Amino acid sequence: MNRSTIGSITAKGGFINEGNICQKFLEWKTDKVAQNWLEIMGYDYQKIEKINAIQIPVRINKNRAIELGVLEEKYNETIKYKKADIQIRIKIIIDDILYIENISLKKSNISAGFNQVDKRPVSTYKDMWKFDSEIETWLKAFTGEILPSQILPQQNLQYIKDERRLFLTEIPPSMLNKIRDFFTENKILVITDILRGKGCLSADWFLVTRKDNNDIIDWILTDINTVCNFFAQGEVKLSPRGSLKIGRVTMQRKGGTPDPTSLQFKINPLELFELENVS
Repeated sequence: MNRSTIGSITAKGGFINEGNICQKFLEWKTDKVAQNWLEIMGYDYQKIEKINAIQIPVRINKNRAIELGVLEEKYNETIKYKKADIQIRIKIIIDDILYIENISLKKSNISAGFNQVDKRPVSTYKDMWKFDSEIETWLKAFTGEILPSQILPQQNLQYIKDERRLFLTEIPPSMLNKIRDFFTENKILVITDILRGKGCLSADWFLVTRKDNNDIIDWILTDINTVCNFFAQGEVKLSPRGSLKIGRVTMQRKGGTPDPTSLQFKINPLELFELENVS
């Protein structure tokens, strides 16, 4: 089911962060915004007995992960695919069952652009998505893990823009087509992994907050299936800057520090406000 709603919050002194979101859920009895969020998630807030809202740290040790509901034998996989920033545990009065909702929070200025949603070495993505060694090699040339001088004939080096890496437009056409075909055939898998993740700490919901110059924050809360479908819209094609557009997702070289030769995936989370079927 597609569940998306837009609302607003008056902020005091900047962005609303994970701690602020948790506090609003903890005050659900009086907080109108939290009541709205719970209704979007399908709960009658008047029938809730207790809420425990937890901010999920970026790095999680095994003991902490187990406290968050991760099975010990699934620890490594769950941490690898973790996408949730906040975990809400809801106890309903009438059935005494504990419901768990995981939320991924994205925050941005109204004029901001892209937000990184996943970043890993090419070899890690090869393990995740099972592309072959040829694609791995040329993606490593794209990120700079393999230098152009190690992979191109000497006579071709004079035509490249950057001696540290290749743009996709500089990769041989047959290999570029192979890369593009792989991401076309596996678009849903790729986008689901980088946005929803897998396991106990995958995201069930996407909460995007957008701050304007007057410290007014709009938000949109959307179920993760709608988010994945939205960002999968569109074909797989080259971007004007020689990266790859996978629907509404951009795949590019990380660059900078740290991890300059990692592959990264970026979205503009503010595009979710374009959803036509919000209520």
